[in-house]
Parts: sequence; structure tokens; C-alpha cells
Amino acid sequence: MENKESLDPISIIGVTVCIVAIIFIIWHNSKRNMSQPASMPAPISSEETQGQAPGDGAVFGVVPSGVYYDPKQPFKMPLDTPLELTIPEYLQAKLDPQGGGIIAAKLEQHNLSKTRQEQEQPAKVVLGHYDYPFLALNDSAANIKLDVPELSAVGDSNGYSLSRLSKEQNLEITESWQTKEGSEYEINYVVTLRNLSSDRLILDGLRLESGALPPSLSSKRKTKMNESSGGVSYSGPGMRRAKTFKMRDVSRKMTPERQSQLMQTPANWLAVHSKYFLFYVRFNQGGQFTGLEANAVTGLANGIVNSNEPDRLHGRAILPTLRLEPGEQQRWEFTAYVGPKDIRRLHAIGGNLENIMEMDRFFFWNAAWMGWLSRLLLAAMVWISNLFPASIGYGMGIVGITLIVKTLFWPLNYRSTVSMRKMSALSPELKKLRERYKDDPQKMYRKQQELFKANNVSQLGGCLPMLFQIPVFFALFNTFRNAIELRQAGFLWAVDLSMPDDLFFSLAGLPIRPFALLMGATMYLQQKLTPAADPNQAKMMSTMSIVFIFMFYGMPSALTLYMSVNQLLSIAQMLFIRHLEARKGKADHAIITP
Repeated sequence: MENKESLDPISIIGVTVCIVAIIFIIWHNSKRNMSQPASMPAPISSEETQGQAPGDGAVFGVVPSGVYYDPKQPFKMPLDTPLELTIPEYLQAKLDPQGGGIIAAKLEQHNLSKTRQEQEQPAKVVLGHYDYPFLALNDSAANIKLDVPELSAVGDSNGYSLSRLSKEQNLEITESWQTKEGSEYEINYVVTLRNLSSDRLILDGLRLESGALPPSLSSKRKTKMNESSGGVSYSGPGMRRAKTFKMRDVSRKMTPERQSQLMQTPANWLAVHSKYFLFYVRFNQGGQFTGLEANAVTGLANGIVNSNEPDRLHGRAILPTLRLEPGEQQRWEFTAYVGPKDIRRLHAIGGNLENIMEMDRFFFWNAAWMGWLSRLLLAAMVWISNLFPASIGYGMGIVGITLIVKTLFWPLNYRSTVSMRKMSALSPELKKLRERYKDDPQKMYRKQQELFKANNVSQLGGCLPMLFQIPVFFALFNTFRNAIELRQAGFLWAVDLSMPDDLFFSLAGLPIRPFALLMGATMYLQQKLTPAADPNQAKMMSTMSIVFIFMFYGMPSALTLYMSVNQLLSIAQMLFIRHLEARKGKADHAIITP
């Protein structure tokens, strides 16, 4: 009867660590999904707005009991022709002249889609819609109702201003939208409030619309991929990094209790963003929003509101309570950004805004050093891409940084490969020890360690060098997943490196993606060339190459291109190491038996 081989203590420890790690990851992710916003202060006291005599001042903005307020209530369609706010060659924003804010923003530098055929006048990316505008005051939760102005906004393509009165005409609100000088996507937004009455006014409940965007503008992306893209983000006092609510958070997990807490969470800025584009507004001069609203609203289909599915992210900022003495005026200043999620631009804006790109993701943590490493690799990729024609630039950038990383890790890879070859050579001796001491596991383990020590072999020699490369892999993954530079960047047959590299034909309805297939083939070949002490382990690793094809088949072609080039370089390194080892004498490879 054949005896089963028992696992040595090192293998048992390794399996145990893996199981514990998987359980911890599942637990940690569930805690992340259930986590509450970082800062939840106590509700704002209403003592100053209660029990006042009529002569002490009118009270505005306090929502009476029983009044229904819908945080998803949309704006109505503008009646007048929109005005244009323009930053030449970059931004063309349409402004509702009756106070509806920015209802659409066209990005001149970004095409909506890319095809294999050249387009004479490709459609541009347009952000926003009139039903949930950007930089517009919302008075639906306040007891102050702004009249439609008698005159439209005045100004030119660089900026407009608009004045409105309350119903009783005792409060004047003037808004202005002005393009920021020297900036390509920033807008200065100013709100001036003036008390025209003889009483003190307390204004509470005004909201600032922050726009609505789908998680992804591409119709090709799957629902689950959409939900992991974009979000509603904010950063407040004392927060080291921004907090982001994904689509699943605002659609399925945003309970009334959680929304109520969020409405009492102070913030310095609020952003609504898709995978590659962004609406952002920041309170200037040290001001803060007193709360936020984040929810999912109905989507758009060909520019028309589609009520079938809530697939747009929507955010509103709650403005602070304001007390105005007779004749007094208050000025609120904001800086807004409407444009691409370019890490360099977001880093320059500051205030933790770059956190929304999650370039600092490492496993299920966020680390500042990982963000620095990701930005460094992105800068290197952009620099290399500029050395080549635009048609292949970013593809060559990926090849270039892969080559650089492989070169930097050559000493570690060399030691790892040599260690695995030595371990493979010891396989017959290890098998003898298992058979000889199968009834005494402790002695078998001791003899194995003596054999490893005599031949200068470490059981972890093939694994530890790989651990040092994991942070670099995560940095590259962060870069390929989030960099807008790769959006619609072509390479060879790939039309868009941010999408799978589909060929122009399919096989029985299944898209053909050569980079994913090449990745699987090179992974299989690499496993065949990799020395393994255990035949079962070799079979398992070969099977994994097939599994990885299915795992990566829907991934961006930038990632599968990197994986393919990385494995081709690994194969070249292995063949070179084999050549070096073959030049050594047999005495160098002799096994020492203790």
C-alpha cells in the first residue's frame, strides 16, 4: 500500500498564512463596505432659530415639520438659450441664463469614443445635464425661494453674473461664474448675499449643486466595472485622505440614517467623478460646507433622461447657516474644476483631491508611498511615450517601463531563478528523505534542513525576491487602471489601451483579444521553463496560466500588454541564466549529502 506524503512544516505554515490572509481580506472588505463616513459631528444647534420674537428677525431656511424634501429632485429644462462660458481649446460650458448653473461642459481635448476608422469630426466628451447642473444654488430645502430673474445673466464668454431676489424681495443673491486666468479647466464661482430688509435674516438650508455623472462614459464597460469606477468624494477638516462613495454605496447602501449623518458632515470640497472625468468644487477662504448629499439618480440615453435605471452619481453641498444684519452682505467664494482626472492637475489643486484616483492603493490599504511610486512610474511612461510617434507612444511607454523594472530587479530575479534550480536539483534527495523518515516527521524535517544548509539553498529563496516586486506591480496596476493618458491611446491592433484589445472580428460571438491570449501563452511557457521541485506544483502552475486568461480577458489591454512583455522578458532572463549555468562546471552543481 502506497503511503501518502505528509506536508513539511514550512508548507503547513505557508498554507495556514494563505488561508488566514484570505479570511482577513474578506473580513476587511466587508468592514470597508459597511464603514461610515470618517467624521460625523453632532447636529447643528437650532437654539438661535427657535423661540425668537417676530421683531428679532425673520427666520429663513428651517424646513418646517412635515415638509417633504427630495434630495433627488431635478431641475427643470431651461427655457432660454444657454450662454457659453469658454476656455479656448479646452472647455466650452453652457450656462442656464435663468439661474440653473452649468448644464453641460464640452471638453475639446477629449473625444467621446474612438474607432478603427478615422473620424473627421469626432464627438467630444460632454459632462453634465440640465436636470442636475453644476454650480447652481438649490433652495428646495430652504424657506427662501428665489424668483426667476427679470433679466438674464450678463457678461461674455469669460464670465457671467446673475442677480435674483427672494419672494418678499428682502434678500438679494448675486452669482457669478468666471473662467480662472491661466487655467484650462477651472472656474471661479462667487455668491454674494445682501439683506435688503430692516430685520436680521437667518438663512439656512441652501444647497450647492455639484453635478451628476455616470461611473463611466463608455457603453462597453460592464456593470460591475462601472460600479467600481468613479464616485462622490469629499475631504473635510482633519481628514488625511478623501472619502469616496461608490455607486453601490449611494444606490443600495445609502440608508436614511447614513444620509442624515452625511448631511451633518463638514467638508472643504466635494467632487462627483466618473472613471476619467470630474466635477469638483472647493470652498475658499477657509470656509466649509456644513454637510453633503450623495445619491444615485436616473441615467441618460442619447442625451435623454432614462427613468429605468439609476446609474448616475449625484452630489450636493450644504452651505453654512448665514446671519445677515440689516443692509449687511456676505460673499462666498468657490473654486471649481470641470475636466479630466489628470493626476498632475489634481495634485496641483491639492487638498487630497488626487486621492479620488486611488493611485495609492496597496492590497486593501492606501499608502502615501504607493501613490508616490505610482506617480513616478506614470511620469516615466509619459516621458518614454513622448520619444515615439503618437500612434504607438503609450504602448512603447508601457514596454519601456516594463524593461526598466525588469532591469532594476535583475539581481533579485537572478538569485530567485538560481535558488529554484538548486531546489529542483535537490528533488530526488528530498524524495528519499520523505520515504526514509515517513514515520518520523520531525526527523525528516531536520534532515531536510541539513540538506538545504549543506547545499546553500533557502526554501524562501525563490519567493522572497518576488515579494519585493509586489509593490511595483501594484503601482503599475494603479497606473494602468486610472491614467487618463491611456484612454483612447492606440498600440498595434489595440484601438484603446484602457479597454480590451478586441480585433475587428469575433469567433462565434466571442471577441478575440490577442494580448490576453499572448499573456496566457507566455505564462504557460514561463512555467514550463521554471524549475519546480514538486511535479504536482508544476502542473498546478501550468493550469493557472489558463485560469489567468479568463481572469484578464476583460482587463484593459494596457495591463495585458504589460503582463505579456513582462513574461517575455522573464523567459529571456531564464534562458540567459540557463546559458550562464551551463558554462559552469559539473562540480559547481554537485549535490552535497550531509
